[in-house]
Amino acid sequence: MNIRVLQFDDWARWKELRKESILLCPEAFASSFEEECGLSDRQFQDWITRNVIFGAFIDDRLIGTAGFFQMELAKEKHRGVLFSVYVTPNERQQGTAYQLVEEVIKEAKKRVIQLHLKVVSSNASAVHLYQRHGFEVYGTELRSLKYEGRFFNEYLMVLRFN
Repeated sequence: MNIRVLQFDDWARWKELRKESILLCPEAFASSFEEECGLSDRQFQDWITRNVIFGAFIDDRLIGTAGFFQMELAKEKHRGVLFSVYVTPNERQQGTAYQLVEEVIKEAKKRVIQLHLKVVSSNASAVHLYQRHGFEVYGTELRSLKYEGRFFNEYLMVLRFN
């Protein structure tokens, strides 16, 4: 397996994996499958160039991703956000997500003093993954997401580097 930052030419593969992630794990992402399908290719291209998105590859096949961005406002620039961690089902339980998060943390440490994320509180494996990296829950956003008539709470988590 090879992990690297996705480049502009990777946008189509990332788009397909992103759509897969939302289709298979709809409660884990704020965006819906229909909303993602409505995005233009240009929007996906912009997304991949505006953010640092790591991809895990087996041969030439993209099997997982994890993204990072730094907050833009002057008073928030000390903060970064980890987003869209996903590994395709056939490749799970092999440490791929752990390694992807590790790469994001390394990148974030160069730019910010703390890294934030939101995760559905009922996703025990994801919560455990982030806790293994040192993230701590500092709050719960109640009824943060609603999917098929069911509400999902999200934990707000932070990893401080200083």
